[in-house]
Amino acid sequence: MTLQNLRYIIEVANCRSFSKAAQSLFMTQSALSTAIRDIEDELGIQIFRRTNRGVSLTPDGEDCLRHCKEIVERADYLSTRYRGRSDLRTFFSVSAQHLPFAVRAFNELLDDLPSAYDAAIRETETARILHDVSTGRSEVGVAALTESQLSLMNNALFVHDLAFSEIARLPIFVFLRRQHPLADRDSLGPEDLRKYPFVTFDQEKAPSYYTEEIQLFEPLARNIHVSDRATKMSVIRSTDAYSIGVDLPNFNRDVYFKRTDTEMAAIPFSGHPDPVIVGILQKNGRATSDIGRRYLDLLRRHIGMLQMP
Repeated sequence: MTLQNLRYIIEVANCRSFSKAAQSLFMTQSALSTAIRDIEDELGIQIFRRTNRGVSLTPDGEDCLRHCKEIVERADYLSTRYRGRSDLRTFFSVSAQHLPFAVRAFNELLDDLPSAYDAAIRETETARILHDVSTGRSEVGVAALTESQLSLMNNALFVHDLAFSEIARLPIFVFLRRQHPLADRDSLGPEDLRKYPFVTFDQEKAPSYYTEEIQLFEPLARNIHVSDRATKMSVIRSTDAYSIGVDLPNFNRDVYFKRTDTEMAAIPFSGHPDPVIVGILQKNGRATSDIGRRYLDLLRRHIGMLQMP
């Protein structure tokens, strides 16, 4: 049975006549009638009840028609979705932790792409980045990790056949709103932050060292877990919660953060002496595409801007 056979059933049911359906399908009535009988023999049911006044659906036919419509609609959807895919000249995807500079590099990359392309950026948890790059869903992964995290993840990198290449080492900041009681400090340590809520990205069931924020090796009384960057920023802008990371040390140059009611502060974190290593994850032995190399160039440039005084 083919999709065309299913279309025959649908058209006869719509027209309630073999002759009218045959005209609509640009075929002879005898050919259509034979095709329908062959389908009925194959399925072992009677789909149409034939009378002098036309045709009608049997109970089995009504059930069959519902399935025919569903299958044809799904097939038409797939055809429409991918019909123009052969014209797309660029395919590129990157998976990254919730790192704004990775998004900014991607945004600038879009200006370099041709008129037809298929590109994606996925802000996600660390375990998903490993999976995406390992399976080819993304060509590049972007992560910010400490040396201890990288050491603990060596086995995972081996299992996924991935390589981590360092791009830069960035200082660590505490992010909080300008109205926060600690916003005027020159630096902040764990003891200063102990009584305030800590906002962290949820890593689901992954090991704790997969976290993309600096681990605070002491119990925290208030923890807020979020899954996306917009929610995280909203919580920090609206409360006395804070976050720790390398996100945007110079973000107050960005208009998005300079609204007076939402302006934020980035204060050096003194509780972790080692910098965070920002790097890319790529599949071993897989060549980097031209557009992938362009993205990495842009990524390095945007990371370099974070290190500007």
